[in-house]
Amino acid sequence: LGLTGTVSGHTQLLHDGRARNALEAILWHGGEAQAAQRQVLAFDAQQREALLAFLNSL
Repeated sequence: LGLTGTVSGHTQLLHDGRARNALEAILWHGGEAQAAQRQVLAFDAQQREALLAFLNSL
């Protein structure tokens, strides 16, 4: 995710570009990803920051 802007010329995520960052992409998900979404919502600030740092390092 960290090189998305460099590679594609934009930083929007999801198939339609509606998510501006990884957290928004997580929050927009439902269906089969809803359990994972709820887990992220239950994270404290430090856990969420660690997850987003990891995702942005990819």
